[in-house]
Amino acid sequence: MIKAKNMMTKEVITISPNSSVLEASKLSTSKSVSSLIVLEANKPVAVVSERDIIKAVLSKKTKVRDIMNKNFLTISPNTTFYEITRTLREKNIKRFPVVDGNKLIGIITETDIVEATRDFTRLHQIIQDAILAIFGIATAFFLFYFSPLRAAVFG
Repeated sequence: MIKAKNMMTKEVITISPNSSVLEASKLSTSKSVSSLIVLEANKPVAVVSERDIIKAVLSKKTKVRDIMNKNFLTISPNTTFYEITRTLREKNIKRFPVVDGNKLIGIITETDIVEATRDFTRLHQIIQDAILAIFGIATAFFLFYFSPLRAAVFG
């Protein structure tokens, strides 16, 4: 079973609620991420997305604490792939901070989910190919064993 700890990004880009929106914008751009996790005392307290930053610029808000979204879900490292994808579909959540106790240890984004799905699909294809090969060999063996050709060759 695929779990959050196996598919999360461990290098989480974080910011303080006291940082400026400009700092958040520069950090998000320089690290090429679409969201930042807001930390207070190493505990995730909110998420700031690109959309939040754009809204802040338009409304002339200057601090991260004024735009951060406190309505977010954290998950444990043992949350299953099924639970994550179900929550993504049902609640339209695009990112999940992974928390062990109160400590941020990773993040799962839609990109991580797509990668995990791609890896699972590759593994599924390899297993399917192996099963087909085994059945092919077994079929060839039985066809040869019960054929007149075997009797002619091995008499």
